[in-house]
Amino acid sequence: MTTSNLFNLEGKTALVTGAGSGIGQEIAKTLYEAGANLALAARRKEKLEETKKMLNDKSQNVETFSLDVTEENSIKDCLENINNEFSAIDILVNNAGMTVVGTLDNNEQDEWDNVINTNLRGPWALSKFWLKSRLEKNLKNGVVLNVSSITGEAAQKGNGIYAISKAALSHMTRQMALEWAKYNVRVNAIAPGYFRTDINSDFLDSEMSEPMIKRIPFRRPGNIDELRGPILLLTSDAGSYMTGSTLVVDGGHLVRDL
Repeated sequence: MTTSNLFNLEGKTALVTGAGSGIGQEIAKTLYEAGANLALAARRKEKLEETKKMLNDKSQNVETFSLDVTEENSIKDCLENINNEFSAIDILVNNAGMTVVGTLDNNEQDEWDNVINTNLRGPWALSKFWLKSRLEKNLKNGVVLNVSSITGEAAQKGNGIYAISKAALSHMTRQMALEWAKYNVRVNAIAPGYFRTDINSDFLDSEMSEPMIKRIPFRRPGNIDELRGPILLLTSDAGSYMTGSTLVVDGGHLVRDL
């Protein structure tokens, strides 16, 4: 394979969860521009339709689907609907997630359950049924990309349940990579630091963000398009010998001096 088509995803179909905004939307755009067909899935389909309208008019197919990753029946129905529309799902991106604030001694059980079920159990269940659907079609290969976080690599005050869920997601990535290598399925994770999105731009532009930004060696949050290279590395043949890795993209946030 030449370097000119190393990141080419033409002929591939990618399922991206939580693709209605933020990093999920950027992942969808990146895969689409690399040539992939897209199945966009989330609880709120109206947000997915906004993402669909943002994409350039190319030859690939882009469809939206309802999905609640915390409900097994919703996962099964979504995968069935996607497989009826596309021949197969070659790339699975587990991006859907949520968080709650507060210290662990003050968090309630329903907060724990909601975050863990969305950020950890959901990716496990969706990945499991995705793999099963491929094996039923005698398909080998395939790629899973889990969207973790730098909070999965280091503790963060007031965001404990989220950090725990992402730490577990990164380890689940390694476990899946080990167990599914026999199917030639690659499983990796990306752990973004702080990136500017529509959701957090007000915070990043306020004085409240200054202490956090000062802890980043680059002294700035990431621009969302700076995730494109890492995303393509982990989803394309450029990363064909990578599995079980969690790729940190954070401007050096985790390696700051003490």
